Amino acid sequence: MTELHFQETDPFAPIRHVYDVEEIICSRRTKHQQLLIFKSSYFGRVLVLDGVVQLTERDEHLYHEMLTHVALHAHPHPTEVLIVGGGDGGSLREVLKHNSVRRVKMVELDLGVTEASKEFLPTLSTGFADPRADILEAKGEDYLAQTGDRFDVVIMDSTDPVGPAAALFADECLANAAGVLKDDGIFVGQTESLHFHLDFVREVQRKLATSFRIVDLYTVPLATYGGNWWTFSIASKVYDPRELQRACEIETRFYAADVHRQAFLTPSLRRRLLDSAG
Repeated sequence: MTELHFQETDPFAPIRHVYDVEEIICSRRTKHQQLLIFKSSYFGRVLVLDGVVQLTERDEHLYHEMLTHVALHAHPHPTEVLIVGGGDGGSLREVLKHNSVRRVKMVELDLGVTEASKEFLPTLSTGFADPRADILEAKGEDYLAQTGDRFDVVIMDSTDPVGPAAALFADECLANAAGVLKDDGIFVGQTESLHFHLDFVREVQRKLATSFRIVDLYTVPLATYGGNWWTFSIASKVYDPRELQRACEIETRFYAADVHRQAFLTPSLRRRLLDSAG
């Protein structure tokens, strides 16, 4: 019996991951990229875009819970939430767990990803049927530059900052993200690995500091992503993101109040990593 394997071709990491493949679930070309979903004996279903693994069923909850719930609990009453990217629906699923949320605007470049998720990733795509979800197919940077809507929380759920996603981390785009927030709004985005992408993390932190009063960094261990020690850059106009403004009353697998507080870099480590030029 021939064993099938998938080798990732991540252009933003100096290592390659290899997965066993039990079954090809879906392989198609969307308007923007090559999409693959396969089943792995250990990781379950795996979503791949242009050769780069985006998520696995086994550990996607670590990423999606930490990307969303830290910012949402750092805000006392989030009602309007914007997700830039997030076409698989994982972030949308988590945001909709908050009863205070009245509307979630999701701006996704490639709704082909959303359609594939609805077909083949049922544990991620549950939120698309929720009446509070408002889905728009557009470039995130264009929406941020043009919208008149205002939000309590903006969540940047992007792919690696190469190709089309690079525009989301430009100075102007991050400034526009601050501009669509209400006066007490909070921004959060995934910002790659402390192991492999420290210069990029520092750059994003610096850019956010030009538009927000408080900028901070928290992490989660993600074995699926090259570099493992995954970062989330969070920026707030008013509230300290390290502090929960509301009790954690939602159902989660990883996120909790103590996880929230302990996920942030300690002050001494933050200084050594982010304030050092080396």
